Amino acid sequence: MKDLMGKVAVVTGAGSGIGKAIAHAAADHGMSVAVADINIANAQLVVDGLHAKGVDAIAVDVDVSDIESVRRLRDAAISHFGAVHLLCNNAGVWVGAHMAEADIRDWRYLIDVNLYGVINGVNVFLPDMIAQGTGHIVNTSSMGGLVSGPPEGLYCTTKFAIVGLSESLLLESVESGVGVSVLCPGLVNTNLITSSSALRPSNLSHDKAHKVAAPDVKSGLSPEEIGRRVLDAVLDDEFYIIPHSDFREILMMRHQGIIDALDRQVARYE
Repeated sequence: MKDLMGKVAVVTGAGSGIGKAIAHAAADHGMSVAVADINIANAQLVVDGLHAKGVDAIAVDVDVSDIESVRRLRDAAISHFGAVHLLCNNAGVWVGAHMAEADIRDWRYLIDVNLYGVINGVNVFLPDMIAQGTGHIVNTSSMGGLVSGPPEGLYCTTKFAIVGLSESLLLESVESGVGVSVLCPGLVNTNLITSSSALRPSNLSHDKAHKVAAPDVKSGLSPEEIGRRVLDAVLDDEFYIIPHSDFREILMMRHQGIIDALDRQVARYE
């Protein structure tokens, strides 16, 4: 979308961190914003800040793992604003555990929020965007959706899936007027680690300890920088948003390894 002025953005996980920064960046481009978060108090604080800047914004309580909750988010946005033009499926959680030690509830928590959060957002909002002939969807993955390694196996599983979903969505939507981007950041200075633990539902909790150190998010990029780059990508219709240049070499190694494996197969069997 080349002109965001007067358009409407819906951002999940917008009560803090990257989502909050995306909401403010969208507002800076003249958009109205539905600030969606499972923590409605945090969402309202973000809305209060947007109102102070003269932005039309609403706070919506949403559990992205629940499609009915996401449908209510859509209804609230349409009721208040009349349309949705930008959807940022940003809500996500982190669990650090080696696969051999992980409880199945660790897997379910990550898949429910990280993957089904995106699936539900696409399922609910995409048909309206196609019908109106314009829109853009940004799915938050991670550098862990492009490269993998312990102790991120569970997390990477969900984030790789988001990249695959987004690439497929791009191909399916190319003639519909709906743009697609996938955000793949490295470390960002947010409260992801602490909030992931605090927000974990009781039915997916357990008392099994994981001996995995959490990533040092305090050393990461600012959420505001990520938010700015997301909106730039929407304006430029860029698919991959990869803010951390220090991963260039490892990305090259991964993709060269895939090509080398293909060449070995060709040499051996063809």
